[in-house]
Amino acid sequence: MATQRITKQRLAIVDALSSQINFKGAQEIHALLVASGETIGLSTVYRNLTEMFEARDVDLIIGADGESLYRLCSDDHHHHLTCKACGHAIEIVGEALEVWAKQVGLDHGFSDISHTLEITGVCKACRSA
Repeated sequence: MATQRITKQRLAIVDALSSQINFKGAQEIHALLVASGETIGLSTVYRNLTEMFEARDVDLIIGADGESLYRLCSDDHHHHLTCKACGHAIEIVGEALEVWAKQVGLDHGFSDISHTLEITGVCKACRSA
């Protein structure tokens, strides 16, 4: 893959995402950027988010309605526990899952094994509300 250019728009998207805890859709990110005074098109936001996901600079999950949602990610391999009600997400690491996924692949003759896992539920705050 070619090296991604660091553009003014890309930096603005990173800045907008760095202030967010929860996953956000491209339209929400675009609205944040416009509200902060950025002049950026929605298609530019979509294109940059796609490139950033491919470069593993952002995490992507699919929301309950099928929308792609993004968040800046940490450098380590991890999964997410996400609240279905408010969108709050926690990065989790599960060593047992990592071992299991690798072994399942090997048992079936696969190599270069990777996986994704999304765990959803309703967080304590939303249950209390």
